[in-house]
Amino acid sequence: MTTPETPQSAGDKAQESINKAKETVQQVGSQLGSEAQRVAGNVQHTIKGAEDRVQHTVDNAAEARRAMRETAYTVKETASDSLLTAAENIRREALKSGSDDVVRQAHQLARSMEKAALYLDGHTFEQISTDATEVVKANPWESLGVVFILGLVLGMLFGGNRD
Repeated sequence: MTTPETPQSAGDKAQESINKAKETVQQVGSQLGSEAQRVAGNVQHTIKGAEDRVQHTVDNAAEARRAMRETAYTVKETASDSLLTAAENIRREALKSGSDDVVRQAHQLARSMEKAALYLDGHTFEQISTDATEVVKANPWESLGVVFILGLVLGMLFGGNRD
């Protein structure tokens, strides 16, 4: 036979249950707080890694841009030097021919090549681009013809034999 519970013992049991529930809630809250801190740390670590990768990519892009600019200016300088050398060779070969007409035409061609070399030496790519745009706007059909002929020549040079 069971003894009936007294109001005091029932109250004690209720208080004990409440205390256990409080402890459980505190443990769960503590665990949630710890888990939230761990997740926040992981998120911060991931963000830092992403920031580092983005900065590395930006740095690489800036370095590539500098290298490309340096290479472009080196090519421009080499082209200018090649034009001057070609002008000298044309004059020398024309003088060997002995014909006044050939010498005169060679001199005109060499002078044009020297002007082009001086233009390349004295202008930036931005200035060259602006000048080219103005020439194309002023002479659209002639520009199209020159581009077409250059395309044909480059196609023959680099296209190889396609039988």
